[in-house]
Amino acid sequence: MKTLRQFFSLIFLCLIIYSCAQIGSIGGGPKDELPPEFVSSRPENFSINFDKDEIRILFNEYVKLKNPQQQIIFSPPITPKPIISPMGLASKEVKIELESDSLKANTTYTINFGQSIEDNNEGNPLPFFKYVFSTGTYLDSLKLEGTVNDVFYRENPELVSVMLYEKDSLYSDSVVYKKAPTYIAYAKDSTNTFTLENMRAGTYRLIALEDKNNNYKFDQGREKIGFADSLVELPTTQTYDINLFETTRDFKPKRPKQITNNQLIFGYEGVLDSTDFQITLLSKAPDTLETSITKSRKTDTLNYYFKPYFENDSLLFLFSYKDVKDTLTVKTRELPKDSLVVEVYPKSKIEFNQSVYIRPNLPIISFDEKKIELMDADSTEIPFQTKLDSFNNQIEITFEKKDKTRYDFTFYPNTLTDFFGNTNDTISAKFNTKQASDYSTLDLTINNLDRYPAIVQLIDDKDKVDKTIILTDANKHFFDYINPGEYHVKVIYDDNNNGKWDAGDYLKHIQPEEVKFVKIDEPLRANWDVIKTISLP
Repeated sequence: MKTLRQFFSLIFLCLIIYSCAQIGSIGGGPKDELPPEFVSSRPENFSINFDKDEIRILFNEYVKLKNPQQQIIFSPPITPKPIISPMGLASKEVKIELESDSLKANTTYTINFGQSIEDNNEGNPLPFFKYVFSTGTYLDSLKLEGTVNDVFYRENPELVSVMLYEKDSLYSDSVVYKKAPTYIAYAKDSTNTFTLENMRAGTYRLIALEDKNNNYKFDQGREKIGFADSLVELPTTQTYDINLFETTRDFKPKRPKQITNNQLIFGYEGVLDSTDFQITLLSKAPDTLETSITKSRKTDTLNYYFKPYFENDSLLFLFSYKDVKDTLTVKTRELPKDSLVVEVYPKSKIEFNQSVYIRPNLPIISFDEKKIELMDADSTEIPFQTKLDSFNNQIEITFEKKDKTRYDFTFYPNTLTDFFGNTNDTISAKFNTKQASDYSTLDLTINNLDRYPAIVQLIDDKDKVDKTIILTDANKHFFDYINPGEYHVKVIYDDNNNGKWDAGDYLKHIQPEEVKFVKIDEPLRANWDVIKTISLP
């Protein structure tokens, strides 16, 4: 009996221990998602008659500074730059040391910490914290408000800096490439609004910048920029709307490379928007030399083909485009020749408004349309039209399509001849259309259309373009064969009538072409005919 009682007592004890373990088990608690909190500072934030050489800012937990050299900005700039600590360590206190005589008299300073302050454990940021003080008897209190909008896309970049550059005796428009601004703020994500505060009276240039590398300078070709048309005179009650737009680098050819025995590639920066360029070989070459140049479809590259191959340690070229002239050298050696490869696009499914493209890897010199055959599933020959684009090195084939139909495409031997005399073998492809009932249609009327021509696009929630048309004198259009989904109408005012949207130019003070967006208030569903009237803002 004693042994039995001991046995049951042991079982009872184990159950109690297990129960307690279950109730009191440690799961680590919820993840900390709260940013650090400002507790106090010495001297106090928004102090006047500031005459100290050190600022200490206390937080409620250990913090670290992320990219402080890029993120933390002093406005107006302080020279020499203050020393900020701790660097690379965690502390509840941030210390800023100022050299004597580095501050101007009767001046309000703002230390904007950007996104640099994070808690040490989870990296939660305390965004846009700022410390303000004045060396005079009052704080400058002028402010400037406005909005920033990405002109070409529906959503703004995640972080947009709004900057003011004082127009003093040393000012030039190129200052945005070289120096940090006098004042800075950030556009708020949800409303795209900004407020610049604690500023003094003066004349300023107002800039908005997608500052990707957080250096408070404009990196053309990498970052978006926007600017006010006129200089800002403070004080003012005017609000400013800034249109942010993508930028490109100034055109510059890169050093060429040899790819195959008879092919070089010339990369470039910037935009090559026409065939009005010349690549001239300056080195001695055979009198029988022939060349052909095509544009890469995927990269900013020109393909330069030549024949015959001739031995030369290096080749010297002159590249001319608009006002750019540059001499370029490439070392050459004997390499294997390239063989002809032909790609057909699309691969299988084809939309009703889609063309077929024949894309060889070597330049097309000629093709015989009579050796191209297009048949439907009933072996009925389908008429088609062809168009050769020599610069992009492709043949476009268009034809009228029926729903839920298979098309058999055959490119017979010797249909095309490339620059080196190669011809193709038989190329076959099959394309299928969907049923017309798989699509939606939209009969669209646009109110408040200010001017013409207007490029009208249907875009999805990811800004991908589904349909594009150009209106020249009407505010209506019927869109057919629309893939089901939710859409926005995008209207581009094509003021220079070149059939595309044109970005602005900061140095030339040219604003981007105006773009408007309106969401269609209901999804476009398969086998639905939708009639809509929208009003542009």
